[in-house]
This record gives sequence, C-alpha cells and structure tokens, in this order.
Amino acid sequence: MALLLAVALCWSSPGQATPSADDLFFEQVYAEGGRTLYCGTEFSPGDRIRIERIYPDRALLQHVGCTNARLCQNNADYLRASNDMHHMFPVERQTDLDRRGALFGELRSGVPTSQRCGYRLGFQTFEPAEAVRGIVARAMMYMHVQYDLPLAGSYEMFLRWHESAPPEAEERERNALIGDIQGNRNPFIDDPDSMRDVPPPTLF
Repeated sequence: MALLLAVALCWSSPGQATPSADDLFFEQVYAEGGRTLYCGTEFSPGDRIRIERIYPDRALLQHVGCTNARLCQNNADYLRASNDMHHMFPVERQTDLDRRGALFGELRSGVPTSQRCGYRLGFQTFEPAEAVRGIVARAMMYMHVQYDLPLAGSYEMFLRWHESAPPEAEERERNALIGDIQGNRNPFIDDPDSMRDVPPPTLF
C-alpha cells in the first residue's frame, strides 16, 4: 500500500527544504483552491488555510507508543497514518483552534451554535454541522479500519452521521483524486453500505 505520501518520494536537492506533508497536500489535492470543511469557506492557492487531521493526533501517538510528535518524527507507522490524505481537510484558523484537543460528539440542546459555521463546542467536545457529519464519520471510520486504530468516538454516532449525510459529488471527486495520488480510496465513500459491515469495537 503506497501510503508514505510524496513526502518520502520527493527528496529535496542540496540546500532545499523538503516540502511538508501539509504543503504537498495543498499542492496535490487543492492545487486550485477549494472549500474549508466545517465552514464551507472558499479559498484560493496561497491563502492562509490550516489542515486538520480528523483522527486525533494524541490518540495516534498513544497507539504507536510515542509521548509526543517529536519522538515519532521518524516512526513510519505514525507518519503513514498521520499523513494519510483521506483524513486531512482544509479548515480556517479559528476552527482549528476551536476543535483542537476536542473529540467529536453530540451536545445537549441549548449549547450555542456558531452562526457562520454551524458547529457547536462543549467541554472537550466538538459537534460539526449536520451537512459535514457524514464526511467526518467516513474519514474517522476509514482511519479506524485502515490502521486498526481505536475508534475515537461513538460507533453508533458515526453510523448515524454517515447515513444522515451520504457522500455527495464533491466528496466522491476528492476521494478519486486522493486515490490517484495515494494509491487507495476510502471504501465508505465508494460503497456507503459497506460501513455497516464494520463490526462495533469492543472498547474505544
């Protein structure tokens, strides 16, 4: 499976810095710009947009046995999973700050909703707007299955999100593009019914 990304394939010449995984992601997947995940804000190449990794880095580091990212900078398993484009998405700076450290979840009624982006924040909980919940669920379940990672959230919740917001054309096109670049696709986008075949984890 060719998932070490172009980071491992694009060696820099002497005196040049090796492009980061984030730079390569923008150059290869969003070369002409696009829209941010949670807010749907359009951006152009060169705009100050951040990248969010759907699967929480803290949980990934714990899974591979590293206490911090610096200690894992040469860990192939960590880099392969962290830089998998299927769970990388462009987001705005404020959204990146809002979600950082929080797990996906559902909040009680009455919690304020972001007027512009439609997500809600609670204590260590981030609830995305309904329109993007399916995208989040499919990316999270992909990481769980692809890398045998603990599911960071509720299995039943992700199934509900997936079924309430099935893949649309933009998500399918992105999946195909990443498949061409990376060598594999997210099966839950190609075949939404297959997500029901994933057994519920015993612990998460």
